[in-house]
Amino acid sequence: MAVIFSKNISEQCIVTLWKIEENAHFFLQYLNIEEKDLPTFSKATHPHKQLEWLASRTCVKYTVELLEHNYQGIEKDEHNNPFLSEIQGYVSLSHTNEYAVAIVSLTDEVGVDIERVSYKLSRVAHKFLSSDERIHAGDDLFKMCVYWCAKESLYKWYGKKNLSFKNNIFVEPFNHKPTMIQGEIFIDGQLKTQHELAVFYIEDFVITATI
Repeated sequence: MAVIFSKNISEQCIVTLWKIEENAHFFLQYLNIEEKDLPTFSKATHPHKQLEWLASRTCVKYTVELLEHNYQGIEKDEHNNPFLSEIQGYVSLSHTNEYAVAIVSLTDEVGVDIERVSYKLSRVAHKFLSSDERIHAGDDLFKMCVYWCAKESLYKWYGKKNLSFKNNIFVEPFNHKPTMIQGEIFIDGQLKTQHELAVFYIEDFVITATI
């Protein structure tokens, strides 16, 4: 099993990073899913997208079991946010073509994201960074990636639509390669919530998770 790490955010909250090295057969067995049912469950037709879907659910199941609960699957609420079936708890997940990451908490809402540091972030930075954040990030793709991941994690934590990354979600300035950052959500110009986020790194990927 290609678990890179499982870290306790608290006694009842764990974040797990999984490197996608196994084939679909492994994940199907682990999740007890019939291959014929995979397109229905995953809503994906491309084999690699199906593999990412399987890996992310496997990551969630593994994390739930670390918390000594039985994984019963994931459902979606009216805002398309995932939640754990038949378990009192909260989940957030993210995946790329190389990694899957999941955070599970038995007590609090959570949000997690993984993103590769890449030039494409600079092309859309004006859409998700405030003016102060753009000044702080400058041309640093790494900083842009931390900002993006943090805002995506906070967006998932909030769980409702119609939030602007640029105008509603803000991240305090940080030093190079931070392990902890501060984020805020404003609604109608008023501070709604403040959050600390843990930051992890693997190769050229950044991972952020609400704590």
